[in-house]
Amino acid sequence: MADHDDHMDQDNVPQEEEAQVMLGFAEPVDLEEHGPLLAEDFCSKMGGLPIWLNPEHVLDTKTMSCDQCHKPMTFLVQLYSPEDHPEEAFHRVIYVFCCKNGACHKKSPQGCFKVVRSQLGQYNPYYTPVSKDEEDAAEENEGWEPLDNNKHAKTCFVCGMYGPKTCSRCHKVSYCSAEHQSIHWTKGLHKQLCGTQPPPTPATADLSELSISDNKASKDDDEDDEDEYDEDGNLIEKKHKKAGITQTLTKEQQDYANKLDIDFRLVERMNRFPELEIISEAEVFDQEALEEGLADESSGDEQEAEEGWEEKAAALKLKREKKAAMLAKKNGGVSKSLETAESSMNALVPVGDEVYENTKTDIDSAFLTFQKRIALYPDQVLRYARMEYELTNPEPLYVSNIGIPKAGDIPPCPDCGQERTFEFQILPQMLNYLGIDHSAADALDFGTVLVYSCKENCHVEGKHYQHEVAIVQHFSEDGMQGTNMNITPNVSVSSK
Repeated sequence: MADHDDHMDQDNVPQEEEAQVMLGFAEPVDLEEHGPLLAEDFCSKMGGLPIWLNPEHVLDTKTMSCDQCHKPMTFLVQLYSPEDHPEEAFHRVIYVFCCKNGACHKKSPQGCFKVVRSQLGQYNPYYTPVSKDEEDAAEENEGWEPLDNNKHAKTCFVCGMYGPKTCSRCHKVSYCSAEHQSIHWTKGLHKQLCGTQPPPTPATADLSELSISDNKASKDDDEDDEDEYDEDGNLIEKKHKKAGITQTLTKEQQDYANKLDIDFRLVERMNRFPELEIISEAEVFDQEALEEGLADESSGDEQEAEEGWEEKAAALKLKREKKAAMLAKKNGGVSKSLETAESSMNALVPVGDEVYENTKTDIDSAFLTFQKRIALYPDQVLRYARMEYELTNPEPLYVSNIGIPKAGDIPPCPDCGQERTFEFQILPQMLNYLGIDHSAADALDFGTVLVYSCKENCHVEGKHYQHEVAIVQHFSEDGMQGTNMNITPNVSVSSK
């Protein structure tokens, strides 16, 4: 590396090409069109119950409990991120868990977030080697036999973790602990439903999959059956799910199905984050953003100029912002620190305004960069950076100059000794979708959560989950209020 005193022409120094960032957006799960998310969908999502890549071996709450209050953690995010090397990473999922109690994070953030990696080779007893949609699927999948469902691990009704305990009365519902069994009994409807049987029905309907919304959807379909078309004028084929089933139910049968639905939702609201699918899109910049300095040409792809692109982009952005606002309002409002940070920055440093030049010495520069970059896609909840090994991985978007982790802060992989590299970060916008009462003193809050994982995706025989690293960074007073206050480092490392 050249010495800093070597005054060479900086314009002639070759710049390393940076890999593109993929952005994650929270979208409601389309139950009518797609049905519930399943393991074979290989999806990314936040909230709800974890969908285990390895259904035979699931995590135990003993390894996923908060280091402060020692209570079971809540599932936050899972990302399906397969990689080419090694062959055991053909299927690969990163799971993130956190303690819902904000008081634990304020007491000591250490161990309030935990991350694990799960991976499987292409040939395994859970999923066909080749998707059934592929042309050569029949030939490639010949001889493959799935594992008997009876060998799948039992999971807790409340949190989705390993459930070795069962209800002593009905022996049909599993739990991870006596605490979660008590929650389901006292705060859910299991006390009413335990030991009961679904009313007999002449139709082959699975009452456990029915809900109040299913009946409403079937009625709405009957009332509104107009043809729909896409942007190119092609007729969109409609799929009517379960329409015939709900019409065969008696009042007793529907009441029972409704109780199952209410039971699930009561427990969900108290102990889980709302389930949303994470849809990914490449971070793309238009020429105007590059010219205004909102993005660098080395990061992301420049949007090709085409007629009407600006109008389409503006319409899509407006649609996303409305949907994000609706979901945020439904799920508990806006995070206090994010709201304060956004309002402060809007007042102090409007994006693209010359006020930036006059105040940049008084404002946290890392937060300025964060705010300006996020403004391009304000409803993104996640940024995935580890896309191509031959290119330089983008750096995280830090929310503060304070507490930026150094290389020595990231412990190497304990299994292979190799370095852990930055893979993705969770943005504070995600807090707006978690159903949190942000007015509460102990509300969960953070600036960003950075996830680092083993660069080699090392495989250890017989080890189904490998712990990775979560680094939590918070907004600084400099960024949020424009002052030069000296505060303690606001970063914590969670690993095991």
